[in-house]
Amino acid sequence: MESDSLRPKRLISFSQRVAAFPASRNDLDHPSNEDLTVEETYNAPTNFRNEIPSEDIDIRRSLIRWQHHTQSSDSSLRSELRQNENLLQTILLPAAIICIPIALLAGVLFGLCYLYKINPVDSLFDLSDDALDSSRGFILVNFPATRLVFVASFLSTLAPLLGSFIMSLYCLPVSRDLLDASQNGAYLHLPTPFQMSLLIGVLVASAQQLRSYIWYLLHRRRSGIPPVLHRAALVMLLSFFLAGGVFIADTVLHYTTSTIEFDQISIPSQPEQQLGRGLSEYCLKFNRELGYPCSVTYDGRQINPNADADATEASRLFHNMSQVSEVQVAAVDKLPADVAYLVPKQQTFNPNTDYKASTIGISTECRFINPEECHMMLWKDYYSNFTCTDMFHGTLGMPPNVSANVNDARPTDPYRSFLEYKPAGNLMYSFFSDPSMENVYNTAALQDDGNRNATLQPYTDAQLVNPFYMGLAARVDPSSGNFVTGSQMLKDDNNSTFLVNTSDNNFVDFLLSCAVTSYDVSYTWLNGGLESVEAVPTSNGSVLEIFHGSLLYFTVTGDDPDMQNFLTQASLAGTTTESFLREYGSLYSTKALSVIGGYTTGRMAIAEQQREHMLLSKVPIAPLAILVAWSLSYTLLGFILAFKAFWASRDNVRDIAAKLSLVGLSQAAFGDKHSEPSSGGNSLKEKTVDNQSETRRVLVDGSAAQGFEFGVMV
Repeated sequence: MESDSLRPKRLISFSQRVAAFPASRNDLDHPSNEDLTVEETYNAPTNFRNEIPSEDIDIRRSLIRWQHHTQSSDSSLRSELRQNENLLQTILLPAAIICIPIALLAGVLFGLCYLYKINPVDSLFDLSDDALDSSRGFILVNFPATRLVFVASFLSTLAPLLGSFIMSLYCLPVSRDLLDASQNGAYLHLPTPFQMSLLIGVLVASAQQLRSYIWYLLHRRRSGIPPVLHRAALVMLLSFFLAGGVFIADTVLHYTTSTIEFDQISIPSQPEQQLGRGLSEYCLKFNRELGYPCSVTYDGRQINPNADADATEASRLFHNMSQVSEVQVAAVDKLPADVAYLVPKQQTFNPNTDYKASTIGISTECRFINPEECHMMLWKDYYSNFTCTDMFHGTLGMPPNVSANVNDARPTDPYRSFLEYKPAGNLMYSFFSDPSMENVYNTAALQDDGNRNATLQPYTDAQLVNPFYMGLAARVDPSSGNFVTGSQMLKDDNNSTFLVNTSDNNFVDFLLSCAVTSYDVSYTWLNGGLESVEAVPTSNGSVLEIFHGSLLYFTVTGDDPDMQNFLTQASLAGTTTESFLREYGSLYSTKALSVIGGYTTGRMAIAEQQREHMLLSKVPIAPLAILVAWSLSYTLLGFILAFKAFWASRDNVRDIAAKLSLVGLSQAAFGDKHSEPSSGGNSLKEKTVDNQSETRRVLVDGSAAQGFEFGVMV
């Protein structure tokens, strides 16, 4: 058969090679492969006797079954000369593999966290930051979290691979221990053949052999285990423990590292932008000797160089078209009405700017006057007469007297009170210095016709009041869609309105009393919006007078579209009387502040900071520190093992270490017995050349009935 033709002619079984060893303990020569091939079989000698020698050293040697090991004097000399050959490859190379790569990776991970670490800066405004509050025990890193944990994952990948290099270094101290125990005759410190297999398995970093060692250790009926096996197993367990620690720390780091949104704060030494608002230098120095404010150009001795620009800015502010400032309305704690305040146009400053600034604010608080208190009654089924006080009375529905004569712009009108504004038949209002509406707020000392009253003196700045009060009477047509469905103002029992319901007419008449107040406002602007606002009433009415004094007592056109529109907007604000009052007050405050805002300039911010929005990696400190420390422990272990290996190699034990490996076992079982002893330091290139020159093959010989064994085909 073809298989018979391929059967090797000179087959030497493993048992034959073992049986061919001489029985004499003093004769260490053994037959070569060529000697064994001369005879088909070789019978082991049967006349072996273990005679007890007289000397102690012979007693120890009689207990040793010597493996064949022939070493000529020339071979011994060459081995001695090669004692320090390839020391770098034997010790330093595995030590470098253990120490350097994992230390570099740990350093890169730590370096990334350190170089890109963000130290949060507390906000100037003492505001809570959820991301900052939750960062205790974490560090914020300006580096992508996916890349950061990707670097960390290399540590847990590399750590288990270092076990074989750790055991290869520890093989030299094991070889030294075995040599010392053999030379000193410490029999109990030497392993049994089975323990030797466990030792070699542990030294090649076999987890299966470590499991076998643990099982063997727990077995009750066993031989004593030498310390060298215990220490080797402990070193391997240590490598497993370190690898497990790195893996667990890396897993926890992966799970707990997250990406968060964060605003880093930078604070200039001093505020740099004019984000507040205050009266212009011209208005601050303006002398009201004639009773008019800086918004009226009647005093030829005080010329405003920016009069046209200021008036234009006031109009733009009211229509929300200004490029410099804008009016916003906000609710303020402990104030019954909303406050309109002046802020810079958002497009004029960096949107990432947070600041605290001072500005001017106006608030208008209104309430309904019960029509019965003012004796309101219907006249001729169309007009509504009312008399609240001697200084506030009139007739709703009666159109104002209008004159085309410039010299008589404000003709006498019997259907209105003294210095009362009557822009249209459905709207009348007057200003007072008291809430009872008894004293007209006549700051310019005018007569009812609009001319100066020689018997009166204009108000000084100290006499200007804050707040001033406004009484208002109005009529709204409900049939024109001016009220929402279900509005309380359409009900007859609300004590707020006077309903005119006739066959030809249907109106809603009402009376208001409003307090208009100016405030010094301090507000905080954060994240592109109002964060907080505080308002303190101004010391006098100088600010309010810029608006009030500009309302000259002229009625030429008989129309005030702003006030007419306010009535409609407030009526549509909601179904309750409170919604009407709040909306009307806000609209009127906006109107007053728009006029005042035209005569303001910028003020330096009280506090200012810049925000830089970024995505940060939120890295937990504990897992990161444990991972780096655990990884660097490999470096420490590598140095310790390298030192122990170098110390153990003070005599040439690398030959023993080379045999404590799978290569050594294979060479002992199937190798050429006349080959030179291994120095334990042959380079990889030399071993490769030797392996390439081999001509023998290991095969399985025998049958299922007789059993199988390995053989060497020469």
